[in-house]
Amino acid sequence: MRPLSAYHAVLLCAGLSGCALAPVLQPVPPPVAPQPAPVPAVIVPQGTAKELFRQGVDALQHGEGQKARPLLEQVLVLEPNHKYASSLLSQIDADPVDMLGKEYFSYEVQQGETLSLIAKRFLGDPFKFYILARYNDIIMSDDLEAGRSIKVPGKKPPPARMPSPVEQPAAPETSNLRLSEAKALYAKGRFADSARILEQLRMEGEASAEVDDLLATIYAGHAKKMTDSGQFAEAKKLLSKASSTYPADQRLKRQLEQTEASRDAEQAYREGNQWVNDGDLAKAYTAYAKTLKLEPEHARAKAALKKIKPQVVETYYADSVRARRRQNFSEALDSLDKLLEIEPNHELAKANRAEIRAILDREEQSRIPRP
Repeated sequence: MRPLSAYHAVLLCAGLSGCALAPVLQPVPPPVAPQPAPVPAVIVPQGTAKELFRQGVDALQHGEGQKARPLLEQVLVLEPNHKYASSLLSQIDADPVDMLGKEYFSYEVQQGETLSLIAKRFLGDPFKFYILARYNDIIMSDDLEAGRSIKVPGKKPPPARMPSPVEQPAAPETSNLRLSEAKALYAKGRFADSARILEQLRMEGEASAEVDDLLATIYAGHAKKMTDSGQFAEAKKLLSKASSTYPADQRLKRQLEQTEASRDAEQAYREGNQWVNDGDLAKAYTAYAKTLKLEPEHARAKAALKKIKPQVVETYYADSVRARRRQNFSEALDSLDKLLEIEPNHELAKANRAEIRAILDREEQSRIPRP
């Protein structure tokens, strides 16, 4: 056997070393299957078809189409033939121009009108209020002021054939729609418009406990707004009407009494201002005090009373001093009594009153005949 050369010996050692140091291969774990994405929970609106329909209408009146969608879909689950829910649902995604047409005429909104009334008048369906709102780029369909110009699809009828705004007896769904509109108008402080809708419902025989309670609340809110702005006669007239409509509502009766008291309080306050202008602060103080007796939270009377009180106290004290110098003790006592009624802790006035009272008592004793 031939001996290995140095070159081959080196290669042999390197090969043996490589075999000794080669890592042991680990088995590759099988790939992990991806977890399926979680399925979002579907929340089904709860309630009766009537309740869900009203909630859907409220959402659409506030421009919340995506909020209204599941509500109206659930209405159709409960009542598959609910035509108004189906109509409103179709209006959420429909193109307004495709549904209503390109031709339109301008119409000026009248006092008390809503989009549902206009939709019923010109389109024959009050529940097309939502697509009519989208047709006019109106987000809040209940935010419609008198005098605003809107687009009404179709040709403008001649004056003689203009549809009448007079309402016909309402279907239950329409009544619910108009009740929702009245609530939205009331929330915006549009008392007259909301009351007009509810009064019309009552005239059509659609009164209910909810309608009556809301209407009485609106009357009360409107009257308070009038009272706060000094419209006492108008507030009294409205509350008298409301009380005759709801004679058992004690809230309206109390508010009518408060309105009359507020009217008298305001008159007394004005009299106080006139006495201030005339320079008679004592009479002004009396008038302001009467104001606060009728309306304890009358802020202007409180401020006026606080302002003139020190001067009135000083005036009464000065009057008592002058009367005492003239030996007119009864007049001095009267001035001090008025002062102490205003400022019971006036120590100097209390001391002087005690002295004058003692003088009067001695005079009275001296007039008693001795036996």
